[in-house]
Amino acid sequence: MVTKQFSVESITAKQNTSAKGSIFVWGDKEVPQQIRIVASFEIDPEDFGGVTIYIPKKWYIANILSSYPEDQKTSLHPYASETDMNLGNEWRNKVEVGVTNLQDPAGGGSGTIIIDLVPDDKAILPSETFNIMVSVGSDTKDGVRSIGVNSIKIPISVNAESKNQLLMPSNDTILRM
Repeated sequence: MVTKQFSVESITAKQNTSAKGSIFVWGDKEVPQQIRIVASFEIDPEDFGGVTIYIPKKWYIANILSSYPEDQKTSLHPYASETDMNLGNEWRNKVEVGVTNLQDPAGGGSGTIIIDLVPDDKAILPSETFNIMVSVGSDTKDGVRSIGVNSIKIPISVNAESKNQLLMPSNDTILRM
């Protein structure tokens, strides 16, 4: 089993939105067979961008469990997109928590999410590397609203060189609305 830890927080906007967690990858003979993403998060009450977890091509969501909204007034629950043509070549779909895009913020809150993924067995290659991305936060500049203002890409592979790692965020992906 390969385990990757991640942590990302919204630092470009004046918000306290963050997500941290672990990604567990089970495989056999260097071929990944199952992924479990476990993340705890805190969403700022003024954040309309929340937390988004991007699922790579060749992987399917088998199950989602979430405690969000945990003791909060919002009725906004985690949402998994079906295939989304706007996600580009790297992502199959995404799981959004507290994302309201062009609407008012959902009110924030904290919670935990568990996402189980299974591969397209016909498409996964031995020792193949792919990414899972977690983005957080939102910002408005010159009237343009952006979500996912801070993100982290977590490289995943099942091979002899894979080690447990703590990964830190980058600002390389911003989605503009």
